[in-house]
Amino acid sequence: MRYSVISLGCHKNLVDSEYLCEQIITGGGILEQDPDNADIVVVNTCSFLTSAVEESIDSLLEFISRGKQVICAGCMISRYGRDLLDELPEVALFIGPGRYAELIDAITSGQLYLSPKFDSVVSRSFCTTGASAFVKVSEGCSNHCNYCLIPSIRGELTSKPIQTVIEECRVLADGGVREIILVAQDLGSYGADTADAESLPRLLEQVALIEGISWIRLMYVHPASLTEDLVKAMRDIDKICPYIDLPIQHCSETVLKAMGRRGGSRAVKRAIDLLNSTLEDIWIRTTVMVGHPGEDETAFAEIETLISQGHFAHLGVFCFSPEQGTRSYSMKNRPNKTRAQSRRNRIMALQQDISKKRLHKLIGEEVQVLVEGIHPETDFLFIGRTAFQAPDVDGVTIITEGTVERGRLHQANITDANDYDLIGTVL
Repeated sequence: MRYSVISLGCHKNLVDSEYLCEQIITGGGILEQDPDNADIVVVNTCSFLTSAVEESIDSLLEFISRGKQVICAGCMISRYGRDLLDELPEVALFIGPGRYAELIDAITSGQLYLSPKFDSVVSRSFCTTGASAFVKVSEGCSNHCNYCLIPSIRGELTSKPIQTVIEECRVLADGGVREIILVAQDLGSYGADTADAESLPRLLEQVALIEGISWIRLMYVHPASLTEDLVKAMRDIDKICPYIDLPIQHCSETVLKAMGRRGGSRAVKRAIDLLNSTLEDIWIRTTVMVGHPGEDETAFAEIETLISQGHFAHLGVFCFSPEQGTRSYSMKNRPNKTRAQSRRNRIMALQQDISKKRLHKLIGEEVQVLVEGIHPETDFLFIGRTAFQAPDVDGVTIITEGTVERGRLHQANITDANDYDLIGTVL
């Protein structure tokens, strides 16, 4: 049988999709990049937000309408359970997280539904992203923010053993991966469920010893989980990129309390101060949510002021989405959609100017670039990323001249910059 896997949602879901691909290959199936050439299409769904659920359902129905046998995997099963059997009877199989090793057997035996299991974290050697690979070190989250469904759709924090992570990174490096991107719902909490809250710095030390790995990138660290030992490891281990994804969501104590964010505004301030005081040149990416219940004009002014101070090199802004099943869903004093969207636009415009100025300061500088391939819009240019540009969420570096090799690190001279991207020539 010929299979195609469609991965929706976050990078953590991508790791699961790569594991699904590996199970298909091991089970004797043939992977097809183009779903038109497949007999079976596996859609790995996301259900974090209502908009993601709608996208997932649209994707399932699209492939059903094209005459494909469709399998639904991922978070939708965790969120809606067996109700999906009645709502989407055309789907051949619903398989929840934690059950992907059973995929081929379930298809062969004609099963219709495998409920999620939250007792492990997948490891895989199959990689779809070339010289960079996302490595999931834990599953689930125990922070229980009021707006978030993750604990209910992915379970409580479950950390992958250090040696398992190391072996996964080693296999990926042997396959040509040069950048390891460590991801989790809250990377900073790695090991907390095993009474080993400081295991992340030790993990970083061991990953850095793997031959072939040039960059290690840290994604999704809750401000309250950022420790001095972790920041010192970032300073002392050369292979760790001068970059961190630190989703603060807000800085107003009133809003953070309504969100149920662990550590509140004190944790946000402490994390920013710790990074800036310990690391000479750190590029911080963050996420901000506007429009959550309790965000009045005073609270919004606080986050607007913080952004204007230029702490963040990259930033994503999202409007609050009231999700049924969360505590925030029934909270009052919520800004209307129009006001929330206006606030989002103000933050984005503010950050755009900050990012542009920071990138323009690099003109004339020499930086290291991981070349990813030919530019998607023209065969005459290549694209890559610097150590302070994460895949998919940040800008890229456009290579206009020089001899390059995909998947390799090259020195480049930055000749120009725009709002989010750098432009350079390989030396």
